[in-house]
Amino acid sequence: MRNMMSVKNKKVVIVADWLTNQGGAEQVVTALADAFPQAPIYTSVYNPGSIPALVGRDIRGSWLQKLPAFLRRKHQFLLPFFPGAFARLNLSEFDIIISSSSAFSKNVRKTRVDQIHFCYCHTPTRYLYNARQEYIETYPLPAWLKPFKALLPKLLDYLTVKDLKGAKGVDYFISNSNFIAARIQKYYGREAKTIYPCTNTKIFSPQPERGDYFLAVGRFIPYKRFDLLVKTFAKNGLPLKLGGVGPEFERCKAMAQEFQAKNIEFMGFVPYSDLPGLYAGARAFLFPAEEDFGLTPVEAMASGVPVIAFGKGGATESVNSKTGLFFEAQNPRSLQESIDKFIRIEQKFSSEEIADYAEKFSVEHFQQQIIEFVVSKIK
Repeated sequence: MRNMMSVKNKKVVIVADWLTNQGGAEQVVTALADAFPQAPIYTSVYNPGSIPALVGRDIRGSWLQKLPAFLRRKHQFLLPFFPGAFARLNLSEFDIIISSSSAFSKNVRKTRVDQIHFCYCHTPTRYLYNARQEYIETYPLPAWLKPFKALLPKLLDYLTVKDLKGAKGVDYFISNSNFIAARIQKYYGREAKTIYPCTNTKIFSPQPERGDYFLAVGRFIPYKRFDLLVKTFAKNGLPLKLGGVGPEFERCKAMAQEFQAKNIEFMGFVPYSDLPGLYAGARAFLFPAEEDFGLTPVEAMASGVPVIAFGKGGATESVNSKTGLFFEAQNPRSLQESIDKFIRIEQKFSSEEIADYAEKFSVEHFQQQIIEFVVSKIK
């Protein structure tokens, strides 16, 4: 790869928040690992085999990895320990540190003055800053933790102090969107270079004919707003498939049952190998969240499928008028207006044109930009 020679004499390490399941952040870590094949990957906790593309890679856990597997799988419960776990990692042998962070991997410490820390920031930690109150009020806790919910604000205050300290140790921030670059400026007071994240666009492709269902895929957590999709489609009766699991899954399923919405199919966890066919058969992909960036719309577009997205956040940088539509407010009326508009103009969208556009978010394009930026700062 072009410019790779410039970093061959440097020892590179990649640091990830956690590696417990496959998601957008894990796709970025995989792309970084392929771009720097000799680099070991440090993380707080990992589940061996949970990310097939990283099987066989040198993955090194923090002291938290010594905990029982059931605790590692529920990494959210280890939250208070993350900043210290990363700070204790010994990275003294490495010249270049690349952290992939939406939480505390940025808290790794440099031990030499010549080390350079690049942080690929998916977002300043949501539950500490822009979505703090939302998490305090709505994030579902297991029954045994509910008596301690009153302590949650103090814990978040503590973690905010640690997060800001970690941010000060970063030499160069890379944001996954201009939307997140603005947050980095707001909360950390730092400039950031935007390099859009990537997905393996090669495994997605348009089908000659799409199906009649609308589709959404992702984690069932409050800010993803799957509840909005249930409310809207329970009323309009159009076929809807929802792929994914999470704390909101049962609540959304119960809501659909209450509405007697038999047109809504809850698919549960969808293996990554099944996603290309699921995307390509969709009439349109729905993205109701105000997301930091969001790779699922990109995967849908790589499959030639138009996107109907909420008109705020990172989706405004990945979707355009030739690849989809936006709705203005996170309520059923606004979403339905965009669905109605989509149905009226559906024929104007070209699957081939949409898929071609998605190539700007390919793995190769991402890797080239990352390497060029790193090289520009180490000369």
